[in-house]
Amino acid sequence: MSARFWSLLLLALVPLALAVPQAARADQQQYVVVYVEFQPDLRAHGAKLLGQLAALGSASPGVVSFSANSQINRANFYVLVEIWQNATAYQNFITSSAATALISQIEPFLEAPFDERDGVLIE
Repeated sequence: MSARFWSLLLLALVPLALAVPQAARADQQQYVVVYVEFQPDLRAHGAKLLGQLAALGSASPGVVSFSANSQINRANFYVLVEIWQNATAYQNFITSSAATALISQIEPFLEAPFDERDGVLIE
């Protein structure tokens, strides 16, 4: 086969390689999991602030569920599990002045940065 054939074949496949997955529908629920690791000796104060963040999130418009849970065998590890009506509700919460203020207060107690993983349910 000629070089021209392979060039045309590769050129035809470029759009597939560069294709971006279809954006999530605006009305899809937004799922967010955030792993939090506090410095062991600062865990108690960090956990208190994390509880305040969970309470704030639970009372926010557009929230379906918001919980803060500690890991049983490692007391300084937590996970936030959040479900929002849509991505806009989540963005409104995370960029609100109250949430950003609490996150700023929490950050000095962290062992590692927040590990946030968000997405939508694939049906």
